[in-house]
This record gives sequence, C-alpha cells and structure tokens, in this order.
Amino acid sequence: MATSLHALRSAIAWSVHNREPSLLLAPAALLLGIFFFIPLAGLLSLSLLDPGPTFAHYQEFLGNPTNWIILARTFALATKVTLICLLLGYPLAFWIVSARTWVAAALLLAVVLSFFTSYLVRTYAWMVLLGRFGVINQLLMALGLTERPLDLIYNQFSVLVAMVYILMPYTVLVLTSVMRGIPFGLTRAAASLGASPVQNFWRVFFPLSAPGVIAAGLLVFVFALGFYITPALLGGPNTIVLPMQIDTYVNGTLNWPLAATAATVLLAVTLVFYSVSNYFVDSERLLSSRQGAAQSTISTVRHSTSGYVRLIDLATALARTVGNHIRFPTGVTRNWERAALGGKLLRGMSLILIAFLVSPILIIIPISFSSSRFLDFPPPSLSLQWYEAYFKSEAWVSATVQSLVVGIATALVSLAVGSAAAIALVRGSPRMRRIGYQLLLAPLIVPVIISAVALYFLFARLQLVNTSLALVIAHSIGAVPLVVLIVAASLQAQNVRLEHAAASLGASRIVTIWRIVLPPIRPALVVAGFFAFLASFDEVVLSLFVSGPNTKTLPVQMWSGIREEITPTIAAVSSLLIAFTVLIYAGVEAMRQVGERRGK
Repeated sequence: MATSLHALRSAIAWSVHNREPSLLLAPAALLLGIFFFIPLAGLLSLSLLDPGPTFAHYQEFLGNPTNWIILARTFALATKVTLICLLLGYPLAFWIVSARTWVAAALLLAVVLSFFTSYLVRTYAWMVLLGRFGVINQLLMALGLTERPLDLIYNQFSVLVAMVYILMPYTVLVLTSVMRGIPFGLTRAAASLGASPVQNFWRVFFPLSAPGVIAAGLLVFVFALGFYITPALLGGPNTIVLPMQIDTYVNGTLNWPLAATAATVLLAVTLVFYSVSNYFVDSERLLSSRQGAAQSTISTVRHSTSGYVRLIDLATALARTVGNHIRFPTGVTRNWERAALGGKLLRGMSLILIAFLVSPILIIIPISFSSSRFLDFPPPSLSLQWYEAYFKSEAWVSATVQSLVVGIATALVSLAVGSAAAIALVRGSPRMRRIGYQLLLAPLIVPVIISAVALYFLFARLQLVNTSLALVIAHSIGAVPLVVLIVAASLQAQNVRLEHAAASLGASRIVTIWRIVLPPIRPALVVAGFFAFLASFDEVVLSLFVSGPNTKTLPVQMWSGIREEITPTIAAVSSLLIAFTVLIYAGVEAMRQVGERRGK
C-alpha cells in the first residue's frame, strides 16, 4: 500500500512538473502560433491555393526573367556585404581581444554605439553623407578633387556601403565572442615552441576561429537577404532586390498571390542558410551562457530593429564578450599586435573601421543645429529652428506619442509572455527546451518583410490594420524572443536548489516564482524590458504595413519625411533619437548596477 501511495505521489509530481512548463509556455505559443506561424502558413496557402490548388503563381514568378535578375542581384549583394564585413570585421575583432582593457573597452563602445543607434537613423546618415550635395561631395569639391558632384547615391555603391555599415557590428560582435573562447594556453604553447607570430596566427589562432567566421558569415548573409529599408531608400531602379519586389506586389500591383509566392521563395532560401548556420553555431548551446550573461547583454545586443533589429545567436554569444572583458587570450594576439608591420596594419585597418562606424552618427548631430535649409556641413551658423519645427509639428509629436505608447505596451506584454516562456524552457525537459528555442527564436530569423506581409494579409481580413492593437501584436512578435534570450540566460545561472527548498517548506509554485525566481533576475528583467521597448520604438517595416493614417509611429513619420523631402528636421529627430537611446541605456545600466550591488 505504501509503495502504491509513493508511486501515486511520484506520478502526480511528475505530471505537475511537466504541466507547469507547458502552462508557462502557453501564452508565447498562442501569440506566435496565431500571429506568426498561422500567417506564414497563410502565405504558403495563398501561393498554392488561390483560387484552387495550383503552381501557376510559382510558374509566373519563376518564369519571369526579371525576377531571376532580381534574385541574382539579391544573392550577389548579400555575398558582397558578407565578404566585406568578414574581411574588415575580423581585424577589429582580433584587436579587441588582444588590446589592453581600456583600449578594448573603447573599441567595443564604438561598435556598440553604432549597434544601438536606430536602424532608420543610420540609413538616413548615409543619405546625408552620400547625397549629391552631401558631406562627401562637398569635401571632395572643397579639396579640388572633383569639379562637380559625384553620383554616390541611389545606386549599388550606396546600398552596399550602408548595408556593410549596418551589419558590421553584428560581424564584429560574433567574431569577438568566438575569439574570446579560444584557450590562450594553446597560443602560448605554440610561441614557446618557437612559432613566429605569423605562424602562430595562421596555424593556431585562425583555424580555431574559423567556425566563428563561418557562422558570422552565414548569419550576416541571411540578414542581408532580407534587407528592405536600406535598398529602398538608397537604391535606384537598378538595385531592386527581392524584398522590394515583394513590396511592389503588395502595394503596387496589388497581386497578393504573387507577393505570397515571392515571400515563400525568400523564406525557403533563408531557412536553408539558417539551418547551415545553426549546424556550425547551435543557438541552444549559445544560450547556455554562464553567470553574468543577462547583465552583459545590455552592452552588446540591440533589436532593432528593427526590428532593427534581429539576432538569434548574438544576444548570448556576446555576453561572453563583455561579461569576461578582463580576461583575454594573450599568447599569439599580443605578440602579433607588437609585430611592427602586423601591428600597424591591424591598428590602421581597425581605426579606419571605427571611424567608418562612428562618423556618420556624429555628423548628424551638428547638421541638426544648422541655420541652413540644406544639409550643409559644417553648418554656416547654429540654430534651434529644426528642433522648434519638430516640437511645433502636430504630425511629429503625435507620431512620437504613438511610438511611446506602443513601445511601453509592447515592453509590458513581451516581458510577461517572454519571462514565462524563459522559465518554462530553462526548467522544462531537454526536448521542450530544444524545440521551444527553435520555435520562439524563429521570428528573429525570418526576414521582417515576410512577417510584415503575412501579418498585413491577416490583419486586413480581421480589420485590424490602422489600430494600435495591431502594432502592439506585431512588435511583440519580435520583442518576445529577445526577452526569452535575456531572461533565459540569467535563469541559467540561478541555483535551482533554492526553488526546491522553498517548495519543501510549503511555498506554492506561484509564491516560489514571485519571491525566489524573479528577485535575483530583476536586472535581467530591466534589460529585457529595455530591449523590448527599443525593438518596438525602432520598428519600421512592420509598422509600415500594419499602421495607418491614425496610428503613424515615429519611424513611419521619418520614413515619409525621408521619402518626400530630406530636411534638417529629420536630422533633429535623428539626434533626439540618438540622445533618447543613450539616456535610456544609461538609466537601465545604472538600475542594473544598483540591482547587482543589492544582490551581492
């Protein structure tokens, strides 16, 4: 009888233990299932079942030579961007892990500054620099190197430069993370056996960093395939890529089945390359970071983006980069840096890249104070007229308020749903963890143009377009995975025995989560909320598709202003966004440090 009662208690305990993660995971599963996976399935069905079972839409899309040209251009552009990012980003990452602590911190700060700046602001900065009467053309004519402005914008050159600029921080951060994991004892051993710095680098260090190079390259390539905003703003008729063609089918020709077909093709290509990338750098393994991962994430990762901005492996991969920033591999790296020619080339290329990352952002700020109606640099005189124009404009102010309201709502929803899902994944079974990570992180991999089109088709049927609810739902789809990444990384470091002790003393599971689980990860929750808010505040593509005249967000208003007329008012708004992001980051970082001190 006692044995039977013990077996019954064990069965009940096992059932409760496995039911709890399922219940915690349910809100995230419902959110992503209804508003992400079902819309994607709707795209596939629209491409195959409109008006009945048919491959006619694929035949029409693939039978058009223009689409093949666009596909080839998309692949070629992504390949060029990837190669340039790897060639320029590797030396900078190498210098970061080999330099002294204060030098590494300064270099990393420059990379993170670019990473945290709004995606749309960074694109606008290159419009200012490369414009026909932009900063670069003014400088070239002032130096007498050209008599008339060069065609630096609205071509493949401008798109290539801006895409490299936006994706370079991703490359550097991933490479830095991988290089940090190389045991410095191996390079020291090679040096003690007589290997020169060059031999040590090529025969020991580089082969060990090769998986990171492959992973970073594949991830950047996948991200580049889905770029929409940058080619649309900086490109011309000869630089149309597949995401732009999808937008043309949706908003131009109103051919929804063909738009769904093009989106399905892009999705299939993206998933193939992501699968290859995941083979080299498993996302679940990267999420198993040690103590300090969540606290370090704030210094290294931002969504954006965009939606701007969207990463699978970066959030926790870079936790190692800053979380252990005092301990660097010192064998081959310091010797290589001290080598006369190698050190000069390394530092020279890295400093040029740092200037490339920082200067576009810094140039925007003085232009916003210009008294001229044109984008003159340096400004002829200082004035606050463009800030005054912003604050007196009802359109700009209402768009800002809309972004703040939607951002706060998105942060709250994402924190609640994402934190529960993170607890379920970390405390659940290995199988649930493996499958759950792949499904929850899917929105970070799928190109945002595909998610936007799929949601637009769904919300149009539900009559939710041009509502704040649609914006919150759309933004939460991208923000929830970021919250899961950060909170899960923090929970990995938490001692689960504390929960067992509380349960043994009679505490219910709700009380245990509220009083035992959540207080130690409060800094991570603050960081996660920060990322969720910025992800919403900076989102452009999703907002373009699901917003309307009554629900314009600040990025949508900026998009309209840039497309219609480039004025210093946009520079003033961009400067305010930069200052706003820095202030929020500083405030959250201060709160995180206070939380850490209280925890200790």
